[in-house]
Amino acid sequence: MAQPWPQPLMQSFISANQPQFATDESAFNGPYTRLLYHLFGVLGPYEISPQYRIFDTTRDVVALLTVELNKHPVFFIEVKPTASFNLDSKRKQADDLMRDHFRDIRHTLITPRLPAVSAFGTRLCFYEYTVATNALTPAAVPADPLFLNDVAPADRWDCDLLEADGAARFRQLVDSVLEMCQAC
Repeated sequence: MAQPWPQPLMQSFISANQPQFATDESAFNGPYTRLLYHLFGVLGPYEISPQYRIFDTTRDVVALLTVELNKHPVFFIEVKPTASFNLDSKRKQADDLMRDHFRDIRHTLITPRLPAVSAFGTRLCFYEYTVATNALTPAAVPADPLFLNDVAPADRWDCDLLEADGAARFRQLVDSVLEMCQAC
C-alpha cells in the first residue's frame, strides 16, 4: 500500500510518534511544520508562523502553527502530545484554545472562512469559522451545571493524518484554502 505522504515526512511523523515522546509537547512541531511547508510551499506567498502558549496552571506548552497570506491567517493547527488525548481535561483545553484563537483572530481575516485543525499527535479534529454567519463548527458542547459531561468528545478527533483517509481529508482542506486564497 502506498504511503499517504513522501517518505521523509512519514519518517518525521513516525519518529515523533514513538512511545518515549508521547508526553513531549514539542515532538510533533517539526513534522507539522515540514508538512505545512510541503503543502503550502516554501517559495510561494505563504508563511508558517509558530506561536507557543504556556498555561500557568498546568505548565503545558501548546504549539499553534498559523499559515499566513500577507500577514493574515488562512489556516492554523494546534499541536498537542499524543498521551494527552485520553484525558477529558486535555481535550477540553484543546477545544477551548481553538475557540479562543478563533475569537482572537477572526477580525483579521481576509478570507470568507478560516479552517483549522486540532491535533493530538496525528489524530485530527477539523474546525471551521465562517465570517458571514460568525459560525464555528463543530458546535461547542456546553458544560452541564450538575453532571460531569465530556465537552470535547474524543470522537471529534476522527481521523489519523498517517492513514489514507486522514491524509486525503487534510489535503482536501489545504486545497480548499489554496483555492480560497486565489481570490484574495
